[in-house]
Amino acid sequence: MPDESDLQYRKRLQSLADEYGWNEMRAMREEIDALHIERYSPSFQKKLADAGLVGLTWPEPHGRGAPVDQQFLMAEELECQGFPGYGLTTNLRGGGMLLRNGSDEQIATHLPHVVDGSWTYCQGLSEPGAGSDLLSLKTKAVRDGDHFVINGAKLWTSSAHISKWCSLLVRTDATQSRHRGLSLLLVDLKSPGVTIQPVWVMGGWRVNAVFYDDVRVPVSNLVGTEHEGWKVITGNLDEERAMSFGGTETRLLCARLIHRLSARRETLHDSDLEMLGRFVMELEADRLLYLRVGLAAARGEDTSGIGPMSKVYGSELAQRFIEWACELLGHETLFSESDDVLARDMEQQLRVATVLTVIGGTSEVQRNIVANRHLGLPRSN
Repeated sequence: MPDESDLQYRKRLQSLADEYGWNEMRAMREEIDALHIERYSPSFQKKLADAGLVGLTWPEPHGRGAPVDQQFLMAEELECQGFPGYGLTTNLRGGGMLLRNGSDEQIATHLPHVVDGSWTYCQGLSEPGAGSDLLSLKTKAVRDGDHFVINGAKLWTSSAHISKWCSLLVRTDATQSRHRGLSLLLVDLKSPGVTIQPVWVMGGWRVNAVFYDDVRVPVSNLVGTEHEGWKVITGNLDEERAMSFGGTETRLLCARLIHRLSARRETLHDSDLEMLGRFVMELEADRLLYLRVGLAAARGEDTSGIGPMSKVYGSELAQRFIEWACELLGHETLFSESDDVLARDMEQQLRVATVLTVIGGTSEVQRNIVANRHLGLPRSN
């Protein structure tokens, strides 16, 4: 049976969602489109902050000390109703990183601004020559008194153009290689020497190329121990891989498609109905796998092995579903009218889904992590 507190919490989220009629949802979607960023609405992020729903699971006085499963419940309840969750997720990763590894001063400075929604965060990881092979990164930071001086470039930095801070992974020991000699610095993106340029992707939004030219960052912005930044960032990567990569929005699209098809069910072939039923079952399996990660995290278990399982399954399922659904509707999605919201959403998701198996680490990388961390198989040479 569901926990009574979870039921009450779900009702609270549903009450918040009910405040948004179609006019409010349309205004929020227009805000997202104007910012050219996927599933990120600053106004909705502020709404969650005002409701005390940011930092929900963080210990007091920084958060509410709620069970971890309630964070997953919130993501499911809101995203499956069409609300954008990316902004909440990316900012919580920044705050969570500081809770695990930050100094008392960093925690006291940053977390209140995360919780009230006034500061936003992004991650500076991938580079032009270091994508899936993140550990080949070249961006360096050289110690100069009480500052680091940063030179290099990052690529695919989502939401950098609307973020105040970047969690930047840099090489601080040039004599080391791979995961050794890396450090994690908090960089104010308004610092002199930081240049942010848009990179437009097929989904219709922008990611960013961010250039760092003699950018000076105080040593006090070092998160964790110098040269041991890989230990800091792995926690963020584990959190990212535990996200739903396409599953929640695909369940919503599937429900909306079923509603559309109910008026023409007599014209559907048995094979279409069978495929639709298969997708419904697979999407439920994806939901259960996603919740499994949440419950494991709530018990304090290591999710670095099962999080990638959820990421691979959800992202590949999202691609298969949207390709099938758009083919089923045909011209309705490829030549959608401006007032056909479902058709436009499906056409956009067809473009968006092309990157779901790449962002956050490719499926090949995720399968290697599952094999090593979850199945205990040896690393390949």
